[in-house]
Parts: sequence; structure tokens; C-alpha cells
Amino acid sequence: MQKAPPGHARPGLAAGIACLLAGVAMAHTALAQTTVPHGDSRDRLLATNACVKCDLAGVDLAGLNLMGADLSQADLSRANLAGAYLIGATLDQARLTGANLSGAVIGGANLSAADMGGANLTRVVSSRANLNMANLASADFSGAKLEYSNMEGAILTGENLSRADLYESRFLFAELTNVNFIGANLHEADFSHAEVNGVATDATTTCPDLKPGPCDMHALSESGEQSGAARQPHFAGEGAAFRERPFRFVLTLYRE
Repeated sequence: MQKAPPGHARPGLAAGIACLLAGVAMAHTALAQTTVPHGDSRDRLLATNACVKCDLAGVDLAGLNLMGADLSQADLSRANLAGAYLIGATLDQARLTGANLSGAVIGGANLSAADMGGANLTRVVSSRANLNMANLASADFSGAKLEYSNMEGAILTGENLSRADLYESRFLFAELTNVNFIGANLHEADFSHAEVNGVATDATTTCPDLKPGPCDMHALSESGEQSGAARQPHFAGEGAAFRERPFRFVLTLYRE
């Protein structure tokens, strides 16, 4: 068998290396095609009002009308959503860590299981928003309008809710550690079975029984029922007429 001249690869070996390099190039191309650039993701959202599982980290969406947008599981970490209109938007399991939603309107939005750790939600308007099982650790909701919001099972460790309006909001089984409720309106809020540690209230806080604070949060969390009139089952986004429907229908929805 004749040997290849020094410095020259054998034809079979050279062809193999060429095929290997071509395969690597094709793999990189395919990977690049599955990763949507920030600009393309933003354009898609504005064109279709939907961008599920998109990478929108750090994108500027301030003041935009995103009413009813579908942003399920999208990465919006550090995104600027200040003053944006997200009424009825779907953001379940979305990542919003460090995002700026100050002054945003998110009434009726679905933020179930969203990661909002360290987000800025000062003065946000989110009446009837669903924050069920969301991570709200160290988020700033100071001065927010949160009436009828659902925070069941949410993590609120280190959250700032000072001066927030939390009328009839639900915190069942939520983790409330070092939460600031100074100046907040907690009238008719439900803290049943919540884990309460180091929660701050004072004379400027309106307690669930409408009395001025400090509020006995431990007593509220240990009780399965709030003081006062009997309460109808209530879920974020539901109107009074809906809450008057048969209880077994409410349970069916709750299990979904």
C-alpha cells in the first residue's frame, strides 16, 4: 500500500474530517434557528400579541398596549414594562425577575407560578390579577392597587406592600416572611393558613376586620375563617354573579 506523501492527509481521512466539520456547522445553524433574537421576539409580540416561551429579557416594552397578550413562559427578566397595559394578559410561568412594571395595568392578568423575584411593581394596578403560586420574593408593590387579587400559595418573602390596597385579596397558604404592610389596606383580605413571620403592620394599616393596626396576623393565619360576615368563595377575575353560583362548580374550576 502506497503511503501518502509527508504533510498530506490521506483522502479518506480528509473526507471524514470535512464531513465532521460540515455536520458541526449544520448543528450550529439549527441551534441558531431555534433561538429567537430579542428584536425578532419583540416584533413577533407586537405583530401577533403573543410570544410564548420567547426570550424578551431586558427588552423595552414600556407604555405599550399588550392587553390580552399571551406571554406564557416567556423570559421577561429585567424587561421594562413600566406603564404597560397588560389587562387580561397571560403570563403564567413567565420569568419577570428584576423587571420594571411600575405603574403598569395588569388587572385580570394570569401570573400564576410566575417568577417575579425583585421586580418593581410600585403603583401597579392589578385588580383581580391571579398571582397564585407566584414567586414575589423581594418584589416592591408599594402603593399598588391589588383589590381582589389571588396570591394563594405565593412566596412573599421580603415583599414591600406598604400603602398597597389589598381589599379582599387572598393569601391562603402563602409564605409571608418579613413582609411590609405599613399603611396597607387589608380590609376583608384572607390570610387563612398562611405562614406568617415578621410581618410589619402599624396604626396606619387597616386590618381585615376594618380596625386600625397593628394587626394580629398570626391569629388571622391560624383561623380557617375571617371574622365578620360569612364569605362566599372568591377567585381572582370573578364577578359577584359568578361567586353566587353553586359551590361544586367553583370547586371544579379550582381543581383545573
